[in-house]
Amino acid sequence: MKVLIVSTNSLPAAPSGPLYLAGAARQAGHEVRIFDCLHASDLDAQLTERIRGFQPEVVAISIRLVFGDEIDLDAPLGTKHTDLRPRVKAVVELVRKNTDVPIIVGGPGFNYYARDWLAYLGLDYGIRGEGEKAFPLFLERLAAGGDSRTVPGCVARRNGDFIALAPQPVADLDSQALPAYDLLDWQPYALKRITPAIFTKRGCAYHCTYCPYSKLEGKRYRLKSPQRVLAEARHTRAHTGSTRIMLCDNNFNAPRQHAEAICRALRDEGDGLQWGSGDLRPSGVTDDFCRLMEDSGCFYANLAIESASEGMLVRMKRGYTAAQVRASLDALSRSTIPFSASLMIGAPGESPQTIAETLRLLDDYAIPNGVWVTIGVYLWTDYQDLVGEARRTGYLRDEGDLFRGAVYLSPELPRSYLRELPEMLRARPGFTVQFNKPSKGWDL
Repeated sequence: MKVLIVSTNSLPAAPSGPLYLAGAARQAGHEVRIFDCLHASDLDAQLTERIRGFQPEVVAISIRLVFGDEIDLDAPLGTKHTDLRPRVKAVVELVRKNTDVPIIVGGPGFNYYARDWLAYLGLDYGIRGEGEKAFPLFLERLAAGGDSRTVPGCVARRNGDFIALAPQPVADLDSQALPAYDLLDWQPYALKRITPAIFTKRGCAYHCTYCPYSKLEGKRYRLKSPQRVLAEARHTRAHTGSTRIMLCDNNFNAPRQHAEAICRALRDEGDGLQWGSGDLRPSGVTDDFCRLMEDSGCFYANLAIESASEGMLVRMKRGYTAAQVRASLDALSRSTIPFSASLMIGAPGESPQTIAETLRLLDDYAIPNGVWVTIGVYLWTDYQDLVGEARRTGYLRDEGDLFRGAVYLSPELPRSYLRELPEMLRARPGFTVQFNKPSKGWDL
């Protein structure tokens, strides 16, 4: 079948999810094209041209985000809220205008709100969870006239009923197709300073209250071998020309032995490839580990601290201590790695006192690439323990709040304090602040 995959993402990032999906569909024998809305200067004209020129037999639409917040110092609290749903709807309507072939939706932004998305878009079918096996199976059933509602992870509407099957995790990641970077012209991404990305594992053994990944992907790790990671890195470099690659894992250094094995493989390859990680866990980051990262070509790492308050780390179930945060910062500071750090402010129990504890620890360090601070915790899904707590306490009352946009801010943070907090933080050297808002007009 001829398959068109449309990435609706409008924020600067590599379309790694659609690329893995494209690779899987192509490996199953389908002819695949990708359209990335990120670079569309005239979405209507360019997507219409792609549909009419390619004549797909099925269109898959990938949804990365539902809403987001962007730094805009002219906006209230220095952040602009963006509802991304209308853009996705516009893409769906444009596809419908140009073809009557089946449309299927998926992606990380779809996982959390599948039923809401189908109703909002007026569509009847989507896939939640990992698509490397489910999507080719859907195409197989579609081509044969079979029942696609039996595909693992499917969600469907029919005759007023809503069907939802549990996703099926991919057990052997090494056997899956390479991400189809060869289907893209990478030059527009390079001009936007976007680095190509791959992932090295799935699953998470931790239980952070605000994070759904351990429930979505499972608590047991499914690991790619270092040889497979190298093969993906070589393939990506060959088709993008980029000597840098991002490893877009949740907690790159967990499990640590896996991260070390990947670093050794990249070091021994010795071809000048560099790598970065936006999520380094503040646990086990020692001088030896930092040297291994340096030797393997690490050009950037972000230490995902979130909090350095002992009490908050316990409440958030982060699984490490303030002492480990300090040890990680010590080791990174002694290294040559250009690192940054990130904080999350506003989870249950957060107060001016706990924020002060975190900032006092950070005062002891000069962090070369700065500190990214997020104020307000996104509420996406019941897979987050925090959402359950928000419902129990009455913080969330309407079932539709999540799909419209919901953010948690600790009741122990006075409104007057929150109004002043962004500017107080921005006054600190190297600090960048994103204040998450549940809606466009929301203010304190």
